[in-house]
Amino acid sequence: MIDDLPVSVALPAPLDAEVVAWVEGDLGWQVVDAGGSLAPVLALADAPQGGDPWIAIVDGVPGDVAVTALLTAGAEDVVGWPDDRERIPLIATRIDVHRRVAPRGARLEIAGVAGGVGTSTLALALGGLLAWGGAAALVVGGDGMLALVGDAGRRAGGGTHVAVDGVPRLSVAGRHGATAPAAWSGDVVVVDAGTRVTPSTTLVVARPDGALRRAARGDHPVVVNGDRPVVAADVRRLLGRPPIAHLPWSARVARAAVAGRVPSALPGRWLRDLGDGLRRVDGWAR
Repeated sequence: MIDDLPVSVALPAPLDAEVVAWVEGDLGWQVVDAGGSLAPVLALADAPQGGDPWIAIVDGVPGDVAVTALLTAGAEDVVGWPDDRERIPLIATRIDVHRRVAPRGARLEIAGVAGGVGTSTLALALGGLLAWGGAAALVVGGDGMLALVGDAGRRAGGGTHVAVDGVPRLSVAGRHGATAPAAWSGDVVVVDAGTRVTPSTTLVVARPDGALRRAARGDHPVVVNGDRPVVAADVRRLLGRPPIAHLPWSARVARAAVAGRVPSALPGRWLRDLGDGLRRVDGWAR
């Protein structure tokens, strides 16, 4: 089954709420807005959705006339809700939902102004965003990066990286993978650079505390990860400019990482913030 798929839900109430709750809670998919930063690759709807692949959802048991009309309108298939809902992930597996969102050979470097600010989690989240959008993404980090995905990863190729189960087109490598790029062929590499901020750094990660002043010394785009002890209103003053994203800190994300659920542990609204921020970085407009 495909996990962590970005989908839109365009159905009348209260059916829409039921479908959203089941899709997020049981399938682990990301329900996103059609016009948001993380674009859906599949729609669950009752009518065509601007050319995107869509599965028609009908409340109750659809009649033959309704099924014919929906298939004629372009639906990939018709599902009666709720009795037939288990077919939804099976239908999704036969739809080509991949979309390229990154140029081949692209590279992002994520660095922190201090240790423990969340660079690994954010690198994995950005890798997930790109992979869900259709890019073949590799996330490279320290020796602990492979441990983060745990049982969710499987050794691939010549042993330099692992593919992350449940996130199609996403792979992860330890630091040694950074010295052997030829062992991996794909679209984009996301590097967790630790605390090494260099001219090639794409994003700088900082907590909302006094260390923000260190991030302010350069002109790199900044992601603020956390809410305390400095409130959001003070972040811009300390940085001298607005961050491209301000994400809440959550122990839930760290626990999920250990369980092999990164980057899918990040709720969709956080991913939208990261995606919006990435769009504002030179060379990464989508």
